[in-house]
Amino acid sequence: MGQVDVVALVAATQCRTIAEIGIGTGRTSLGVAQTLDGDGVLYLFDFQEKVDTVAAQLRERGYSNVIACGCSSRRLDSYNWPLAKLLREHDRPLFDFVYLDGAHTWVHDALAFLLIDRLLQPGGYVVFDDYDWTIAASPTVNPNRTPIVRELYTDEQMHTPQVKWVVDLLVKRDPSYLEISENQIYRKRPAPLPT
Repeated sequence: MGQVDVVALVAATQCRTIAEIGIGTGRTSLGVAQTLDGDGVLYLFDFQEKVDTVAAQLRERGYSNVIACGCSSRRLDSYNWPLAKLLREHDRPLFDFVYLDGAHTWVHDALAFLLIDRLLQPGGYVVFDDYDWTIAASPTVNPNRTPIVRELYTDEQMHTPQVKWVVDLLVKRDPSYLEISENQIYRKRPAPLPT
């Protein structure tokens, strides 16, 4: 199972209201912004300083259709707070494409999927990154590199691929989602036509 080319998928699906949750350095954000070419909206979710930086870089390149949805770096804050605020502000689904490349933990991404489900239009896509990723095997947050994780997670949690749990226990069991690419890309079933 290879990495999903999110930019190519956005282009192929012609989706126009995109949420990128977990933006890294903004490389995917730039590709999506280029694909949208000023049409639609790109919502960025991550720590406030990261989304502000990437949004400013995109605006400098002429892409003004970017909305930075940041959270603080406080331990119990996450992208789920700005997602919840969007849910509160919109009485209809907002996104037609969501790329979830966030914390890769059950505590963050199980709730994120619930919020995404409420914010995703029928017929929309959700893409999950790092299905098999574990804290224990991570080069950046394993307990030897980042000792605080020993206080935050049990050994079982550190060795469990938690995105796999989100996908297997929540997405695959939900009959309103069709699997497009095994363990990675899911499409919310379109709403039935009125009879």
